[in-house]
Amino acid sequence: MNGFIYTLTLQEPVLANSLGGEPNSANSLYYIPGGAIRGAAILAYGSDNDAAESEFKRLFLNGETRFLNAYPLMNKTRVLPAPLSWQVKRKPAPGDEKKVYKNTASAPADVDTKSAPFSFWQLDDQTLHSADEKWQINIHTQRDAVRGRATAEAGAVYRYIALPAEMKLQGAIITQNAADAKKVEALLKDKTILLGKARTAGYGHAYVETAPMPENWRESGQPLAVSETFTLTLLSPMLVRDERGQFSLDIQPALTARLGVAPAIEKTERHAEIIGGFNRKWGLPLPQVTAIAAGSVFTVNANVTAEKLLELESTGIGERRAEGFGRVTVNLVTPDEMKWKTDEPDLAVLANGTIAEGDPLAKLMLTRLLRRDLDEQILHCARQAVEKYNGSVPNSQLSRWRVIVRDALEKRDIPRLQKFADDSKDKTGWKKMEKAKINFNNQSYRLTEWIKSLLENPDMLNRAWEEDFLPERKLGLNSISLNEDLNAEYRLRLLDAVLAIMSKKSGGKDGN
Repeated sequence: MNGFIYTLTLQEPVLANSLGGEPNSANSLYYIPGGAIRGAAILAYGSDNDAAESEFKRLFLNGETRFLNAYPLMNKTRVLPAPLSWQVKRKPAPGDEKKVYKNTASAPADVDTKSAPFSFWQLDDQTLHSADEKWQINIHTQRDAVRGRATAEAGAVYRYIALPAEMKLQGAIITQNAADAKKVEALLKDKTILLGKARTAGYGHAYVETAPMPENWRESGQPLAVSETFTLTLLSPMLVRDERGQFSLDIQPALTARLGVAPAIEKTERHAEIIGGFNRKWGLPLPQVTAIAAGSVFTVNANVTAEKLLELESTGIGERRAEGFGRVTVNLVTPDEMKWKTDEPDLAVLANGTIAEGDPLAKLMLTRLLRRDLDEQILHCARQAVEKYNGSVPNSQLSRWRVIVRDALEKRDIPRLQKFADDSKDKTGWKKMEKAKINFNNQSYRLTEWIKSLLENPDMLNRAWEEDFLPERKLGLNSISLNEDLNAEYRLRLLDAVLAIMSKKSGGKDGN
């Protein structure tokens, strides 16, 4: 099989928006759809996006290249949607173990077969681990487009539930040949891409790393077990149509077309879900259609070869396979009964401060706390610095600088910003910035002088803090402090905050 594995590290929260919920809020899916990754690759491709052009069609449109969903990593392994046939839950007595059964028929009488204990799973040493879903919840206030602030008419409060920053997810991209794999990999490898909605509001940045696809790779990670009666487990939503061309929950017509024989569907465990999306090229939402949900399981009887089943796994079933829809695995093997556990944190241990050293949850918590406090310090410092600013720099000049600062922020590229400052010295905009004064650490600076010092001297950031602020956080045996990378990031964030407040104080006027 040709292709490669990609791993996403979220640099900001990501809203891979799901349908439904409150009108003024957004709830993310707990994964990144393959269509979003395909969109980032198309943007990097940079052609006229002619759907009739053979290479563009092969790489992005006709399903020969398939962009699989990026599912969360747990213990450095990609989790998968849990089969519905496993998703039954006992009502245990206190201290009793929870168990997962291979099908609802084997569950005891006290099992509630309608409630699912988890949605993503991972098998390790005969134990089924359920992925503990971690979210980042942010509250926002709607702002008037003209005034730039909340008003009585436009001030609604809304909530975004997003995938958290620093989360890691993994997927795969499958191609028809090795040459196509190299072309697509070059578009994404070691790049920062934008995903989801609210991209201009601090959401969506993700860094992409790639790795070779192992030989004989299967998405389930298990060897293929061939039999005349086999199960098909959906690893992503599936879009299929019936004989009348309508979207349907009946897999048989699409499966017959793929296998070349009419199979007998002996048993079905499925759910439906509504699939939508958004086309940024058109600026329009995609039609909402009914799909068979990931985790649905079909027991099929058909006399087909192992090669045909492997091809079915590789290419998928149904429509929009280029976006990762229609992924299946054959005969997902599990014991009839296995223990399962959730990887939820022990809150009592956290409260007592005895969490193990190097615990990833502790690191995540401490990083978020430190970032929250750094953001507050940066904002406080920026407001004080610009308190007496008289609006002498044109907003066009400030906006130009902010664009460069935000671009450099993605890779902490301070040398690039230093070069931009050096190239600007003899220009009119720079001379106007020289006349502006700001107050930093109780000292008066020319704006240009302060910018140069901030970019050249990492210690300038320490002078921005309030006297009693210490950029370090501890939890039990774990601690996190301001390192070189965070120092570079927050120097750029401080510069951006100062320029933003200066622009606001100018009152929207582009002049002296």
